[in-house]
Amino acid sequence: MFGGRGVPVALCAAALAVTSLVGAPAAQAGGPAVAGGQIVCAGKEDTTYTPGLSLTPRPTDLSARSAYLCTVRPGRTVEAAGTTEGTSPDASCLALNSPRARERVDFPGGRRLAIEYEGSAVRVLGANVVHLTGHVVEGFAGVPAGTAVTRDVGLLPAALPTECATGEVRSATGQGQLRIGV
Repeated sequence: MFGGRGVPVALCAAALAVTSLVGAPAAQAGGPAVAGGQIVCAGKEDTTYTPGLSLTPRPTDLSARSAYLCTVRPGRTVEAAGTTEGTSPDASCLALNSPRARERVDFPGGRRLAIEYEGSAVRVLGANVVHLTGHVVEGFAGVPAGTAVTRDVGLLPAALPTECATGEVRSATGQGQLRIGV
C-alpha cells in the first residue's frame, strides 16, 4: 500500500490518531468556535530543513507549508493554509530538539491567525513525530490572542533514512493536526 514506508506511515497515522483523541472536546454550535468550543484542522504538510538533517546535531531552520481542512463548528468545514517558520537548536536525523516555530494560518474571508509554538519531537522507525504547544499571538473575533493551541505532525523524510549516512535529508512530508482552543 505504501511501499517500503508502510510501517512508518502506519506509526505516524497512529500517533496522530492518539493525539487527536486526547483532550479534544467537540466544538459547539454557533460561531467559529473557540468561545464555545474548538477549531480542529488536519491536512498534508511539506517541510524543508536548512541546512539538511545529518547525523551530526546542529542548529537548523525549518519551513513548512500545510493545506488544512478545518472544522469550525459542527457540520461546517473550511479550507485553510498554514505557513510555519521555525528553528531547532540541535537538529539531526535522530531528533528535532526543542523546536520553536511561528505559524500563520489563513482562513477564508481574509481572517488570519499567528501562532507561536514550543515543542518536542521523537523519531520512530524513520518518522518524526512532532508535538508543539503554543498560543495565538494575533487573532480575530472568536479566536483572541492568548488562545491555547496544540499541533501534532507525523513526517516521513523525502529521502531514504540511509541518506543521513551519506548526505543530508532536506525535506519531509506528512500529516498534521492543529487544535485551536484546547
